[in-house]
Amino acid sequence: MLVSIGERLRQARERAGYTLDQVAEISGLSKAHLSRLESAERQPSISALLELSSVLRVPVSALLGEDESAAPIAIHETGEPRHEAAGLSITACSGYAGSTDLEALRITVPAGREPSEPARHRGEEWLYVTSGTLRLEYDGELHLLDPGTCAHFDAQLPHRLGAEGGVVEVLLVAANRSRSILDVHR
Repeated sequence: MLVSIGERLRQARERAGYTLDQVAEISGLSKAHLSRLESAERQPSISALLELSSVLRVPVSALLGEDESAAPIAIHETGEPRHEAAGLSITACSGYAGSTDLEALRITVPAGREPSEPARHRGEEWLYVTSGTLRLEYDGELHLLDPGTCAHFDAQLPHRLGAEGGVVEVLLVAANRSRSILDVHR
């Protein structure tokens, strides 16, 4: 799994015509970190996947290895494959061929997951808690979100997810707001 995500990252970078230095400059991720992701020495976080999919103009689902069909519609059913990244279980539930501005992910946050470093990436996120109590740390504040609760925020500010008590299921939708900066770096 890790090797295939790393290989897909490298292939997407090369298809986009970028060097590691260019992707590092645009994404804000270090060249060393990007190199470790591509060589599968490190697992990408959700934040890194969202940022890299935006920079490389590919859906997160493609980076996770899901089939990119040529149709301008994608149907994602309940039994879609789950992928592990940074201690989370992720299922892509968006990404038709050519889609790059919106990403929807079903995320399982296990109980007792070690807190990660706060994430930051361009764009915005909308979260909907489907089960469990989500611990959302956002810009230094703690928010406990119960099932049926939503949060919408600027993803450039530090944020991280955790489980309060037991396993948490979340629907996360991320939107990219900064297409023009990518065109400047092309």
